[in-house]
Amino acid sequence: MAASRQPSEAIQRDIAYTPVAHRFTAADVDLSQHVRDYQAQAAKQRWMPMLVAAFTEPGACPAERSSAVGGLARGLGDGKAIVVLEPRLLGGQCADTARVTRYLDASVRQLRAEAPNAFVFLDVSAGGTVDEQRARLISAGVAQAAGVTFGVGGYTPAAQLAGPARQLYEALAAATGRSDYFLLADSSRNGAVVTGTCNPAGARIGPDSVLSDQPGALQQAWLTVPGVSDGPCGAAPASRAGEFVPDLARQLTG
Repeated sequence: MAASRQPSEAIQRDIAYTPVAHRFTAADVDLSQHVRDYQAQAAKQRWMPMLVAAFTEPGACPAERSSAVGGLARGLGDGKAIVVLEPRLLGGQCADTARVTRYLDASVRQLRAEAPNAFVFLDVSAGGTVDEQRARLISAGVAQAAGVTFGVGGYTPAAQLAGPARQLYEALAAATGRSDYFLLADSSRNGAVVTGTCNPAGARIGPDSVLSDQPGALQQAWLTVPGVSDGPCGAAPASRAGEFVPDLARQLTG
């Protein structure tokens, strides 16, 4: 009977009712209201709101000042939420690294001041050695952040991320004197070992939540919507980046 299921049934069963982060971009016309609406929806479902603030276009450098960060902060207000700030920007394609770290540092400080109950995470999904990541994070204001995210939008299983994540945690603790950093991995598409990073064949959803209150442990949550395409490649050659492709979602459910 399982073979007769329609793709929509598999998506509803394995994806649709799972807590997943909502991605906000600078293109949101009324960002603050959209954030408030999302928080209200999460409260009805008794979920912790998880927001991915992707205000800088892939491959671009950030603006010197971002009105979007202010809009995000106003929308959050005093509410509790997990905020992943600019995934893949730190250590990414922008050659002006000083501009990147200034922007992130200012953004972290603004969110901490104007949305004091938000847990703000800086991201190292763009890669680099532990020493490189530590230096970048310190310049980007990690001393004011709640923690660090790994593998956002990626496919690397948590077992492969855990060792480097722990090394980075220890390096940050030694550098900043803080031992309360949280480590969070995107587990939305990391349930199998795959070859490639652009809609690879054989990818599977990972655990939807592996959470604890223990700093330094690698926690897991869905920070990307399973089924969203990486671009016209791999198992979805006719898709656009950011487009939800039902067949990709079905494949992820196995």
